[in-house]
Amino acid sequence: MKNQKTWVAVILLGAVAVNAGAYLMVRSRKAARSEPVAARPPEPTPAVAPPQTVASVAPPKEDSNAGLVRALRASGLAALEDRDYERAVAQFTEALKLSPDDKDSDLTRLLGIATDLRAREQSKSAQAPTPREPAHTRAPPRTRAAKLAAARAAREQQATAASAQEDAKGGLLLVTSTPPGLVVMVDGRAVDLTPARLPVSAGAHRVVLAQGDRRLYEETVEVDEDSVRSLNRDLTAEVSPPAQKPAAAPVAAVAPPPAADGAAASPRGPEPSKPPEPSVARAAVAQRGDLEVTSPGLYGEVWINGRPYGFPPISAQALPSGPAKVEVRVNGEVKRRMTVEVEPGRSTRVRVK
Repeated sequence: MKNQKTWVAVILLGAVAVNAGAYLMVRSRKAARSEPVAARPPEPTPAVAPPQTVASVAPPKEDSNAGLVRALRASGLAALEDRDYERAVAQFTEALKLSPDDKDSDLTRLLGIATDLRAREQSKSAQAPTPREPAHTRAPPRTRAAKLAAARAAREQQATAASAQEDAKGGLLLVTSTPPGLVVMVDGRAVDLTPARLPVSAGAHRVVLAQGDRRLYEETVEVDEDSVRSLNRDLTAEVSPPAQKPAAAPVAAVAPPPAADGAAASPRGPEPSKPPEPSVARAAVAQRGDLEVTSPGLYGEVWINGRPYGFPPISAQALPSGPAKVEVRVNGEVKRRMTVEVEPGRSTRVRVK
């Protein structure tokens, strides 16, 4: 009995000792884990660079080039009016170097006109009358082929002399405008778009610059024999934006018809009236549509149903619904022709290739 009590006491003491050791071990591990976390220094915050101000950004180069191109174009036009074709060619060439990708510019055509006029002046100054060979020194043609060749040469010489005399009687009319692409009418007939180089007869001519059906400028120009007359006008303020669609007319309320004689009034009150019919103005607008034309691969004037609308991209508004004939003309010659269906109340886009 005594031995039994001793073993029970030993077992209880051993269990207490084991539990105490396990408790001390767990506590020491928790203390070891918490010590480096508490002793860890705070991480330094990264320095934030100050934001750049908008004033430090350099302006785009395209804006300065565009202003210089406009100045060179104006200087070239002034040189054309002064008949200084050498300076005009230099100004237009420099402007084209600054804007080689500008497909909508008229600088290429202006440079071609200035080059032609310079060559014309140089040929006139270099041309001198050649002395004819005396008739007695020429050997008369003996064969039939030689006689035919001599007759042909004589006819060509007479035709050349006649054409030179005809050219000497006339002159050249150079018409430019800002913006370009306006219709040039000479003596009531549309002949070209600005910039235009027009051979005309000597005398007075009525020149009109128009946009569609609107006459923006008119002037009577006197052209001398074998001379060049320049006409340059800035019509930026007169060129109007695209016409907007007309507003629909208000629809008047329709009054209910009067009741028949002797008919009793309905106890339920007036019946709801039907929605009114659209007016004539709204019906006319509903039967029209818009047409937007772009031509990235061909630069020419756009004509729709026989009327000029300028150079692409253009927006022709309030066209009659149905098939519309679209043409792209370069120097008066039709290069592209197509038929497009204009849908009422919608805008149709056309891309000319």
